[in-house]
Amino acid sequence: MSVRPLSNEQLRAQAPSIFSENPIEGVSDKYAFVPTYSVLDTFRQAGYYPIMAGESRVRNHENKGYQKHIIQFRSLEHLLRPSANEEYADIVLTNSHNRTSSFSVDLAIFRLVCANMLVVPSHTFSHHSIIHAGFNFEKVHTAIEEVTSHMPSIQEEIETFKAIELSVAEQHSFAKVALDIRFDKEVHSVDFKEFLQVQRDEDEAPTLWNVFNRVQEAIIRGGIKGSNKVTGKTFTSKPITAIDANLKMNKELFTIVQMVADLKTPSLMMAA
Repeated sequence: MSVRPLSNEQLRAQAPSIFSENPIEGVSDKYAFVPTYSVLDTFRQAGYYPIMAGESRVRNHENKGYQKHIIQFRSLEHLLRPSANEEYADIVLTNSHNRTSSFSVDLAIFRLVCANMLVVPSHTFSHHSIIHAGFNFEKVHTAIEEVTSHMPSIQEEIETFKAIELSVAEQHSFAKVALDIRFDKEVHSVDFKEFLQVQRDEDEAPTLWNVFNRVQEAIIRGGIKGSNKVTGKTFTSKPITAIDANLKMNKELFTIVQMVADLKTPSLMMAA
């Protein structure tokens, strides 16, 4: 799948808040406003180009144009060789101009076969959150260098996930934990097996990586059927589109995968 980098005009169409020329009214004198678009060339010069952007919906009209937004960057190498890998290690930048978010630079794994993006939790590497007070572009350079330095180790970890096979019982346990993250079991009745449905041949093998991807896709894209224990009404889960909710869910799921891998890796090594 060939992906073309986005121009500033295309980014503006996807997330106008990236190009806000001023912060929301009422910020303090210590707030150093730096429009997100001003760091785009910093990423490009580092060899990472924007391929996706989005912004949060706003309920309060005063936040429109200043709300939280997200940009996904991919390396020039992977843009030039689009079919070289099953997964790409990308960079994700989130920011806002209404005091609700600092500049945050995260590592993300984008899976080509299903267009799913996994954001790696900050405890796995040196996550960078850059506050607006005292902001400077050198901090952005440092964040990019730090995040990209961890890409090889994360990719090695994924290869380990692919080598770990889960029994049916282990798959069920994984899905049950994921269900508790997504739904309130005191209110919602959902069959955990819905999370394990195989949507494509590539995910059929019972590896930890495949099971994770089945569960993640079911949660993020929605379509899970259940019922409300209080009202008795049935429901179908909606896609998770809010930036904060999506990032939080991804990071929590990845943490579960790492915990399972830690438990299973010794037995894998013994079997080898």
